[in-house]
Amino acid sequence: MSGAVRLRFSIPPDQEEALAGWLWSAGGGGLELDGEADADRPTGWLYFAAGGAPDAEARAAFEAWCPGATLGVAESVAERDWLEPWRTRSGPIEIGGRFLVDPREPEEVGAPYDPGDRFLLRLPARTAFGVGSHESTRLALELLEETGCAGLRVLDVGCGTGILAFAAHLLGAREVVAFDVDPAAALLVRQYGALNGRPPVRVFAGSLAAVSIAGVGLASCRFDLALVNVIPDEIGGDLPSLRACLSERASALFSGILLDQEEAAKQRIASHGFRPRGRKEEGEWVALAMEVDP
Repeated sequence: MSGAVRLRFSIPPDQEEALAGWLWSAGGGGLELDGEADADRPTGWLYFAAGGAPDAEARAAFEAWCPGATLGVAESVAERDWLEPWRTRSGPIEIGGRFLVDPREPEEVGAPYDPGDRFLLRLPARTAFGVGSHESTRLALELLEETGCAGLRVLDVGCGTGILAFAAHLLGAREVVAFDVDPAAALLVRQYGALNGRPPVRVFAGSLAAVSIAGVGLASCRFDLALVNVIPDEIGGDLPSLRACLSERASALFSGILLDQEEAAKQRIASHGFRPRGRKEEGEWVALAMEVDP
């Protein structure tokens, strides 16, 4: 499939993180280092969607900001599935005590895999976030297991692949509603639902307002548990609305929080009507279990 472009780069060896940060801020889709790269002068390619490559002025600004770096002119290339090499090397991932997540495409699986006494979730690694390889997803799922959701109405905020929504259904939730601001994620959740036997998860694209638009309005219903695996800065403005759609005895599980930002995140969440109940951490990430403060 055509439609991507790439830029050749050459940078000083101590500027790789600066390059990666600039690539992300510029909307890049991938970075490829040369296989035979000179350790004294890393070289490779930066990839962008068609029409998305930085112009000459933006390239010159980066070169001025990052002394010694050079960026070439954009050239057209075939689009790549950046996750395909990772998927082919990966097998099912055990998460918590109850789940096994398979990030491979159906045609990559080969022989059927026996999950034993675990729930198997088939979530091919594509563009949506959340196949269990990141600490924030694992922490959220582990907290969900500990919290329990049997018989509860569950809201998955920023659902990504829908991993938490599907897990909540398997753990006995009475109703699960999921949404994401990324329309592609919402579409993928439907596809993943088909791969996993079409669990009854209602999914919408949009912000928290989509819950109301979809006919499960904030005024007419209250959720018992919210699953929020979203970077705090991205959910902060929606915290009042989130609190408004929760029942008076509801819980909310917040993940995607860096350890050194835990206290600030906890205080911000608490200021909108929540109080801490528990936490889990792994590496530099932490997840918080909060409950509504009546």
